[in-house]
Amino acid sequence: MTRKPLGQLLKELGYITEEQIAVALEVQKVKGGLFGEILQELSFVSPREVAEAIAHQSGKPFIDLSQYPPSKEALKLIDKNMAKQFQVLPFNVEDNKLYLAMSNPYDLNAIDIVKRRTNLEIQIYVADTETLLKTIEIQYFLLERPIDQEIKQIIERSKAGGADIPKFVELIINNAIIERATDIHISPEDLASHVFYRIDGIMRHYYAFPKEIHSPIVSRIKVLAGMDIAEQRLPQDGSFSHEFFNETYDMRVSSIPTAYGENVVIRVLSKNLSLFNLRSLGFEEEILKKLEEEFLKPQGIVLVTGPTGSGKTTTLYAALRRINALRRNILTVEDPIEYKFPFIKQTQVNEKAGYTFARAIRHFLRQDPDVILVGEIRDEETAEMAMRASITGHLVLSTLHTNDSVSAIPRLIDMKIKDYMVASGVSAITAQRLVRKICPFCKEEKVITGKDLLSFGFDEKQIKKFGNVENIEDQIKVYYGKGCEHCKGTGYLGRTVIAELLKIDHEIADLIVKGSTPLSIMEKARQKGMWTLKEDGLIKVIKGITTPEEVKRVTG
Repeated sequence: MTRKPLGQLLKELGYITEEQIAVALEVQKVKGGLFGEILQELSFVSPREVAEAIAHQSGKPFIDLSQYPPSKEALKLIDKNMAKQFQVLPFNVEDNKLYLAMSNPYDLNAIDIVKRRTNLEIQIYVADTETLLKTIEIQYFLLERPIDQEIKQIIERSKAGGADIPKFVELIINNAIIERATDIHISPEDLASHVFYRIDGIMRHYYAFPKEIHSPIVSRIKVLAGMDIAEQRLPQDGSFSHEFFNETYDMRVSSIPTAYGENVVIRVLSKNLSLFNLRSLGFEEEILKKLEEEFLKPQGIVLVTGPTGSGKTTTLYAALRRINALRRNILTVEDPIEYKFPFIKQTQVNEKAGYTFARAIRHFLRQDPDVILVGEIRDEETAEMAMRASITGHLVLSTLHTNDSVSAIPRLIDMKIKDYMVASGVSAITAQRLVRKICPFCKEEKVITGKDLLSFGFDEKQIKKFGNVENIEDQIKVYYGKGCEHCKGTGYLGRTVIAELLKIDHEIADLIVKGSTPLSIMEKARQKGMWTLKEDGLIKVIKGITTPEEVKRVTG
């Protein structure tokens, strides 16, 4: 089988354009280096997309190692040196079969050596080189020195009054990164203090430690974050950078006084936010097509709505990658800039200096823009400027805090935007949530009836349509994770998006101008084929991606 050049393969899969290839070749002439690496440095493709292309070409499945922690049993089958030398990582072992992640599935020599060393049948998965090497470093380090045990030892020693506080704080943060936590909560209670991690959107208790060391721990975090140690009666905010295995993480710290002492929450932000494409975020094909059409329009506002932590910014970033930055002038105003893109002019809000979202848009209009990304529409002035930019022939992308897509309409009208402006300025509104995915390592099939799904808030019509059954009593296959080492017994691993998309066409615009209720706008949109967050969740339940409980948890 002849292998296609990487550039051609990426182009066929729709990851890059002919134009981007030409620019990358120009840069290669100036700078030298490997073509594939230049494509990645220019952010035309992400390491993940290169790996997905190689997986596609080799007919092997792709695995995202940042989402799937390997089992200790599998790691012990190959030593670290061998894993690094051949760029392979054993991540699971069952029934005489070893699941092996590698960056080059064509390396038959490496496969053969692993096979001889382990005497197991080998199942190959493709991972991107960057994540693979990082996972090898971290996971083998943990095999020798489990962070979890170190933390417990410090807690044990602290009872005798000999705790290494800086070390404790560092380990708590490192462990949060390994566990993929987005937030660390250090909460004082009556009998002891506690450490919780928020993982895949759910708070999980990890450690309890003596109250005596709560205050020194809080002081240590405040010192790192540049906060006032002496002030314990008022809420405070701060931030600091944390390095872990050559990667920098931004830590946002917030403290509030409670009845038992100060409660501290640390938000963990990775500097190299993985470059996502809309498909890998989990959008269903039908919504994906419509979304991409919206992002390629010359003008109008596309709004992404949902509560905090529902992945709105990630969706906007993925959208930016769909828009050809070589042909269209793209300007952004963000708070903060989470990921840097080449060929896109990114600016950061600075309230102290008076650089607000609204002021940024006003100045952008003099910069000959095609596309303007506004981190968030928070106030009347920003809403008005975004509207004005859209009506004067620009594409505006932004986020808004509302529960569903239709609620964005009254929200904008509350911000003093005239209904006819909303009708003509906004072209589409999408609402999204993140649901946990069933752990692939312990996924089990379960047969239920359509009737069982009624208790999760799905209605009969939805169940028949998406479950593909004629009778509500008919059987439907769903899946659950029974809990294993990989998912820490939860049955879930990683998250995916569920979404609804409201397109503002002439009929919907007409209803907005007439002052129709959100409910009647929603009914009209549904007649035209729109499906709701709940229905998108049901599709993912039927496909075996998530569970009915999870959809109910996030959609209510």
